Amino acid sequence: MNTTEPNEKKEEEAPSLRAAVKDGVSYAVMMGCGETYLGPFGIFLRASTLQVGFLATLPQLFGALMQWVGAVNMDRFRSRRKVILAGAATQGATFIPMALLPFLFGSGSLSVLYLLALMIVYQGACGSTVPIWNSLIGDLVPANIRGRFFGHRNRLTGMSTFIALFLAGGVLDLFDRAGKAESGFLIIFSVAFLARMNSVRWLSKYEDPEFRITPEQTFTFRQFLRRSPHSNFAKFVFYVGAINFGVAFSAPYFALYMLRDLRFPYAEFTIVSGVATITQFLTFRYWGELSDRFGNKKILNLCGWGVALVPMLWLVSPHIFYLMVIQTYSGFVWSGFSLASANFIFDAVTPPKRARCVAYQGLVNGFCVFLGSVAGGYAAEHLPQSFSLGFWVWKPAFILPVIFFISGLIRFVATAIFLPKFKEVRPVEPIRHRELIFRVSHIRPIAGATFSLFTGLFRGFREGENDDGPTKRGR
Repeated sequence: MNTTEPNEKKEEEAPSLRAAVKDGVSYAVMMGCGETYLGPFGIFLRASTLQVGFLATLPQLFGALMQWVGAVNMDRFRSRRKVILAGAATQGATFIPMALLPFLFGSGSLSVLYLLALMIVYQGACGSTVPIWNSLIGDLVPANIRGRFFGHRNRLTGMSTFIALFLAGGVLDLFDRAGKAESGFLIIFSVAFLARMNSVRWLSKYEDPEFRITPEQTFTFRQFLRRSPHSNFAKFVFYVGAINFGVAFSAPYFALYMLRDLRFPYAEFTIVSGVATITQFLTFRYWGELSDRFGNKKILNLCGWGVALVPMLWLVSPHIFYLMVIQTYSGFVWSGFSLASANFIFDAVTPPKRARCVAYQGLVNGFCVFLGSVAGGYAAEHLPQSFSLGFWVWKPAFILPVIFFISGLIRFVATAIFLPKFKEVRPVEPIRHRELIFRVSHIRPIAGATFSLFTGLFRGFREGENDDGPTKRGR
């Protein structure tokens, strides 16, 4: 008889944790119909390839700097919750002036410049609260249910993002066909604003325990870098930063490739984008159970190589059904990678140091994302139109898939160099890699059925039949 499950269920139903789940759902709606379409909005305003890169990187770099500012000043705040509320409200408020840009200034460089400024405010407000939110939620979620809780939360947020993304894409496609795309953006950005305000309402229901930090528990970014050769957490940070450098090399240009080069309508762009989101929604909870049982590092060992392959697959075919298959695979490996990398921080860092460590990781990631995107934008402008090797000549129809291939190479190199350098930090059940691969190849995305990634077939199961452990636990 399992005597711990009722206690875990009771902990998962705590008021703060319920508020965290509902806040996450509202935040996801904002992401699905707001942040997801900021890139296409920039393209609609006729941003150039280089400007698309700046829109994707400069705001994130400023957000990373604000993470550092928020972390180093956190001990001055009496209430972590109030700081989070202020940042979230400011972030949501930026959607209204963004939505009005095409009505006030039309399309062109001026509108793109104003959009860049507003996105900097948006990411700055978000960044200033990220380490503080991580510090607070780390204190509120018990360690023994962390994987399941965030897996459950991420599954609901993934579903909400998926629904919001598809509805917003439908609205945009409808208004674009009528020649009034700017009205479509006004509607979806207004919904994003309202969703973030609802998120603020749920954030206000978080418990706000007192936060104390002693001088011995503080350390500067320079000290963080100096200790990095001997710090397990720092080695993890540099691994994630190197992966994000490779991701940023290509990430701003997938929307540009689909909307400009392939000339996808908003409906097809939304479908391709949404497939990854729905896959993440179906698999987050499963990855959470695996990370609780076998450790976050074991998940990273598997998914790190998986995310490196993703951009290279875009070279095979531009057909929408093929891209949907790629996005299914992408959503699966990225859900595991993002959940494991987020939870690794909670395991590797003590609560008093968590905010600074999150901020320093954000700072490293911010610079890596900025450098990666600038490098990708420069490469997109200067790569030759054809490539030759002896008698073999390759002349791609579009240059951006070459950027995707280089991005994959960078991720593979980063994984090979950095992934072996850090280790799991908590006691976990051992499992060999081939056994883990078999387990994750037969996932349970919906209750009552198992889906095989190898055969593509669903099969039913009864409680107790599954060799992964209790089949109904935490569902």
